[in-house]
Amino acid sequence: MLRINNLYAGYDKLQILFDLNIEAPGKGITVIVGPNGAGKTTLLCSIMGIAKVFSGEILYEDLPIKGELTHNLARKGISYVPQMGNVFAELSVMDNLKMAGYLMPGEEAKIKAESMTDIFPVLKKFINRKAGTLSGGERRMLAIAMGLMKNPKLMLLDELSTDLAPIIAEKVMMEVSRLRDELGITILMVEQMAKRALEIGDTAYLMVSGEVRFTGKADDLLHETELCSMYLGIKPEEQDIASIEESSLEGSE
Repeated sequence: MLRINNLYAGYDKLQILFDLNIEAPGKGITVIVGPNGAGKTTLLCSIMGIAKVFSGEILYEDLPIKGELTHNLARKGISYVPQMGNVFAELSVMDNLKMAGYLMPGEEAKIKAESMTDIFPVLKKFINRKAGTLSGGERRMLAIAMGLMKNPKLMLLDELSTDLAPIIAEKVMMEVSRLRDELGITILMVEQMAKRALEIGDTAYLMVSGEVRFTGKADDLLHETELCSMYLGIKPEEQDIASIEESSLEGSE
């Protein structure tokens, strides 16, 4: 679905990404993890035409998209949910959804917005409330729903768990997993909640200082004790628990 070859990118004259090679297979969750300042958000901004690409290729469905305008990428089926500023606080939930469906005729946008409350029932009871009055988790659900308004094939999700309580962040992660399992959407996800993201992910990349240090299956990275401890803050005992849980699941099958 998405392939990035030898990407060098940054902002103005500041280079942040160095020779990145990343693939996001169709209908899977590709997780980008790494310490703060690794360049993870810059990667998403490079795809969306927000950051400056110095050299390299960005291919979407085998077609080059480097340098395309953000609204053209949205028309092609790429949806970006940024970490912050992802809802209009002074607008109602319904109006936020309609705003996200700006590419659609008015009545079609309204029907699509109403269908989002079937996917995210928590939004239904708040449909006429201002988005700024919602909890952090509810705003994340709304942001994802706004991204879905564009009928995307590929969603770019940036740090959805930021500032959320663990139990709420877990609900958000479950919704991300459902996007893949039930809607068949390809997801490229940047996430600081590394352990949980790797548990639901299919493919993983570890970024450090603008470079890729690990490429492989998400579960394999979760069991790389030294890398997880050094760069992701995942303690060895947490990895042991993951291994035990995995063994138990295999035994029950």
